[in-house]
Amino acid sequence: MKKLLLSIFALICLDLYSQTEICGHNHQLEKRKKINPYYQQWVDSFYAAAQAEFNDAITNKRRIVADTEYFEIPVVFHVVYNTNSQNISTALINSQMEELNNAYRRRNADSTRIRTVFKPLYGDIRIQFKLATVDPNGNPTTGITRTSTLKTTFGTSMGSYVEDMKSTVNGGKDAWNPRKYLNIWICNMQYPNIGAIVYGFATPPDGSPNWENFPNATKDTFDNETGVVLHYEIVGRNNPQASARYKEGKTAIHEVGHYLGLRHIWGDGGFNGCNVDDGIEDTPNARVASSNCNGQNTCTDASNDKPDQTENYMDYALDGCAAMFTNGQAFMMRYVLQNLRTGLPFRKINYTNVVDDFKFNVYPNPQKANQDIKLELSSPDNKVYKVKIINSIGQQLLENSIKTNSILTIDNDQLTDSIYFILLLDENNNVVERKKVVNLEG
Repeated sequence: MKKLLLSIFALICLDLYSQTEICGHNHQLEKRKKINPYYQQWVDSFYAAAQAEFNDAITNKRRIVADTEYFEIPVVFHVVYNTNSQNISTALINSQMEELNNAYRRRNADSTRIRTVFKPLYGDIRIQFKLATVDPNGNPTTGITRTSTLKTTFGTSMGSYVEDMKSTVNGGKDAWNPRKYLNIWICNMQYPNIGAIVYGFATPPDGSPNWENFPNATKDTFDNETGVVLHYEIVGRNNPQASARYKEGKTAIHEVGHYLGLRHIWGDGGFNGCNVDDGIEDTPNARVASSNCNGQNTCTDASNDKPDQTENYMDYALDGCAAMFTNGQAFMMRYVLQNLRTGLPFRKINYTNVVDDFKFNVYPNPQKANQDIKLELSSPDNKVYKVKIINSIGQQLLENSIKTNSILTIDNDQLTDSIYFILLLDENNNVVERKKVVNLEG
């Protein structure tokens, strides 16, 4: 088992090419440790608990049994601008949303970048993002606010930043209820007079039980600084203001990962990085951040050694390289939603244990006209399961039952849609299997 992170040093996250700070995560970590000296201890114990549950899920072959297969999080973008160029277009924000959803649902076309050794670890986070349609007052909204500010930048000449973009009285825009929305601020994060930029940062989740006497550190935090901040030039796909290296919208994917609890894959351990870790077992040990796709191997593991995972969204290679989260990272982010940011998702995933020899097959698939569809269920548990067939918009077309170790035949004439789903439910109405079927004559 990889070692859990023992300490986090103040590594300045510098891009080796531009001397620009890709991610302000370490500023956020240091800020939280100043508020509470036990922050790191809590983070390590939280990760250990999540990893233990992940291992248990694998060992006991637990499956998702929710009627829906994903969490959905409402998002509001707050564009805080001083110049017209900073007031980026709705089209760019929409493209950024598309990139987020592609990454968090394993739909990204650039997954071809993933090396063969890492393809089995390529995870579907089962988290989707949707622009908010109702504001905190119950009024219709586009999910985008626009605020003109007198502040030319929110970076400082000392190579850091202020969080005034999150406050109306300080020249920014107040957060919408962070228990119900993911707030993403877009603004100028350039450091004045030193020719550098911080491309983004996020507030990591708080929630240690021993934090009750500390402000802004509670489960399902209501701290109005909670959310993600992005530099306006790197938002969206093919942003015309972005440098050639940052046109894929990967920074937002990276920062939302921090917001949902992920660390950098090298564990933020400075140049002693092989002795620390990100707390996720299926991300290989790495000493430092990567700046390109060169496939470096900065740490040699005692067994099953793998190169640094430069295709991981939580490394620094990002645009041009990044294309995946691992299964372990996927579990961690869902674990955070279920335990620390519980007010956000509209849908919740439940689990159940299933037996090893459980098999549910549907054939033929795809179907043709005048072909009966057959459902075959085999399992040693000797139970009766419910079968529901729904169309692509969730309308129920048919309900039946099937015994284990039997075949149920359904008349194809009852199913005229081109795509429909067959749900297998247990005695508690938990969905234990979900099959997508294509009807070529539908």
